[in-house]
Amino acid sequence: MKLSDLKINRGNPLLMGATVLGDSVNFALTADLGSECELVLYKKNAKKESMRIPFESAQVIGNVYAMEVEGLDYKNYDYNFCVDGEIVTDIYAKAITGKKDWGVAPKEVRGAIISEDFDWEDDAPLRKPFDETIMYRLHVRGFTKDVTSKVRHKGTYLGVVDKIPHLKRLGITMVELMPAYDFNEIEVAPATSMVGNFQIEAPVLNYWGYTNGFAFAPKASFAYTDKPGGEVNEFKTMVKALHDAGIEVSMEFFFPEETKPKLIIDALRYWVMEYHIDGVHINGDEALMKLVETDNILSTTKIFTYSFAGDVDFYQPNKNRNLANFNDGFMVDARKFVKGDEDMLNSISYKIKANPPGATVVNYVANHNTFTLYDCVSYDRKYNEENGENNNDGAEYNYSWNCGAEGETRKRTIMDLRKKQIKNMLSLVFLSAGVPMIYAGDEMCNSQKGNNNPYCLDNETSWTNWNNTAIAKETLEFVKELIDFRKKNKVLHMSEEARLMDHKSYGLPDLSYHGVKAWAPDFSHLNRFFGTMYCGAYAKLDGAKSGDDLYIAYNMYWMPVKFSLPNPGKGKKWKIMQSTDTRERKRRVNKDFTVKERSIVILRAE
Repeated sequence: MKLSDLKINRGNPLLMGATVLGDSVNFALTADLGSECELVLYKKNAKKESMRIPFESAQVIGNVYAMEVEGLDYKNYDYNFCVDGEIVTDIYAKAITGKKDWGVAPKEVRGAIISEDFDWEDDAPLRKPFDETIMYRLHVRGFTKDVTSKVRHKGTYLGVVDKIPHLKRLGITMVELMPAYDFNEIEVAPATSMVGNFQIEAPVLNYWGYTNGFAFAPKASFAYTDKPGGEVNEFKTMVKALHDAGIEVSMEFFFPEETKPKLIIDALRYWVMEYHIDGVHINGDEALMKLVETDNILSTTKIFTYSFAGDVDFYQPNKNRNLANFNDGFMVDARKFVKGDEDMLNSISYKIKANPPGATVVNYVANHNTFTLYDCVSYDRKYNEENGENNNDGAEYNYSWNCGAEGETRKRTIMDLRKKQIKNMLSLVFLSAGVPMIYAGDEMCNSQKGNNNPYCLDNETSWTNWNNTAIAKETLEFVKELIDFRKKNKVLHMSEEARLMDHKSYGLPDLSYHGVKAWAPDFSHLNRFFGTMYCGAYAKLDGAKSGDDLYIAYNMYWMPVKFSLPNPGKGKKWKIMQSTDTRERKRRVNKDFTVKERSIVILRAE
């Protein structure tokens, strides 16, 4: 094809990047006024460029250069731009060529011209309310890369599809992906962890994806297919399959500080419109988050950030009910409470009921930049030597407790205690009112051998280990039961925060606190135990049937504690439904009930 075969017209400056419009392709980029800009075209797989088309002055509006090329056989071409003699890859490119090989510094990076013709059938975002959401957070590559995953499409979008039965069995309703757009995992530049910037001489792998890249393009190296541009359809296939299973999809984005707000908004809109994702996770300053929060296209998309502040009134309802705070506050308090720290009752009693109307909260006890749940009960200190930074990276304090032995051990008493502590923390997550979140592998006791910051590791340390050990099987079954119990008892996850009063005259407060004596909570400094009672009739406020009254006893003291239970109602008795102590069985109990040491027990009035 020759330049003379093409018809060049003034383009649409509102369509950034390369956009297929019937028989034409619209190309647009931003550059300083007066720059010499050219469109550079390459034949597929060719090392040298095929032709250049200069942008004329009539094709410039403000700082946007836009042309429409008619007659281009775009499926056989890739493109770049040339700005004042420098070749640049389009930051709005919807697919990237030259980056298929993971962990290899690319030499020839180009934008691919994509026709968006995927057959979605009737697919659309699921729009599940936050109070019905169970989140599962994963790294696309690490989720199934390990040999223990036993899937065909290891480390890919299709690998996630292979594991949908696992997610369904767990009861997951939303998957959150760590960055899965085409980030630059190899850079000869200061490396970036979640802790900060630091200088490293050699190129470092940024496995997590918190670096710069191409925010509009799915990561090619996360795709199973080798077909150029095939990652676009593969990502959509993953989203469609998850939606078919009733599971929403959210994705985290990392934008360097210098990123322009317009590009950020454009990227989030594009993923919501083109890939049907249900949520976006983005951290930015107050001005940026206000733009995201008030964008009309994103108004029904779940928006997660570290902490909504400023104009988001914490105590006033958010009309779209689509904002959520995603920070470590719950995790820190839960870990401290479960290991038996002093003066935790005031804090943890609030955290389990927190569900503010302005922005809900996401509750978790482990995340990518912390100890895994299993390591949290197995290590007192971090072991990050493998990262190559002399163990100086990662959080120094993890609020962890090794239960009596550092690292792996065969001592049965220690392992039994670790199992119980894991169950205690998981119980706090799923019995609390906010949105519960599991970090991939925690339901199977995944370990990173004490590494709390494997941002640069692409090996068994950072990959999810699909354990088949006895402790992994027991924990997995416990999580399934917890999620099932939560779903069956609406009163545990109401759409509005409990008021601690009988505001509907049902005879009991919606939620009440108790101590060793019923109706007499004692949150003094040295206490490590309390009870909560839920009035099941309040489930009717969310359109559910009136549920059973529940009592949950939390005892993180190292000795058994006797609780005097509140009256379960006329003709009823309290019955144990679930306990984190394996010695406890389902049975009816008397008014005076002894809760074993370091245990959480759920009782139902029946």
